[in-house]
Amino acid sequence: MLQKTSVASPLKRKAVLVSVVISQWTARKLDRKVTKEVNESRGASADAGRYNKLLIETERLAKITGIVSEARTLHYKMTKPWADEGPRILPNALYAEFANKFRSLKREFDIEADRFCREYPDYITERARKLNGLYDPADYPSPQDIRSKFALDIVVLPFPDVEDFRSDLDPEIAEDIRNEIAEACKVDDKLSKHNAEQIIEVVGHMAKKLAEYAGKDEKLASESKGKGSYFKDSLVGNVRELARLLPAFNLTGDAKLAAVIDRIERDLCVEEAQTLRENDIVRANVQNSADEIVAEVEKFLA
Repeated sequence: MLQKTSVASPLKRKAVLVSVVISQWTARKLDRKVTKEVNESRGASADAGRYNKLLIETERLAKITGIVSEARTLHYKMTKPWADEGPRILPNALYAEFANKFRSLKREFDIEADRFCREYPDYITERARKLNGLYDPADYPSPQDIRSKFALDIVVLPFPDVEDFRSDLDPEIAEDIRNEIAEACKVDDKLSKHNAEQIIEVVGHMAKKLAEYAGKDEKLASESKGKGSYFKDSLVGNVRELARLLPAFNLTGDAKLAAVIDRIERDLCVEEAQTLRENDIVRANVQNSADEIVAEVEKFLA
């Protein structure tokens, strides 16, 4: 008889796995006939190029595309990787905020998808004139089916637990699966690494932009030469957002991470972007702190 292996993980109690499910009609279609004609007319091989037709004017889907982009950004901002692909970790502490924001995006998505489907026949007529001889009614889903091409939703799953695994498989195969689940649940190191990498990316960017800043008088000259030393208010906003979300991902109560977060809040989040532009001393102090934080966190990855 196979013995059960217990795997204790704080993730089972403190987080869930979340996937975003997106379906969106691309309004593009490969024209095999034209592709063949073009390649042959140029004496090119059959796989030299592909001719894809744009079936609907791009702006007709722009709002839906924008909402989808916002949903992906929200998902990646408020979650962290669990495996290489698939569901991502969402701390319970952030679940309500994430769910509320996603529901709002889903409402917008459904409204825009319904609007698009109402106007869909007119959009086909509009585009048919521009496609001219390339127009083919067979390229288009029927008005009855087009709504099914659009969906935006989330799937929420509990963290897998080895003890929850039951199977009638061969005992050796079942044990292998248990071991795989157990290994996947050992994400503390992965989370720590991702947290450190995110701090280095966001805080390091702040340090770099503050070091490059040339001041208002030099801004135009700098940008005209492509140097781009000027920074936006979002430079501070992004660091503040990082400091706001990171504590929820300290699922093991790592004292070192907590100390770094406290320093980010204390040293990098207090001053407004405008103050950093106008006060050379304050900007230098914040830059120095940012450099020190990055150097400290880089030791975690060494």
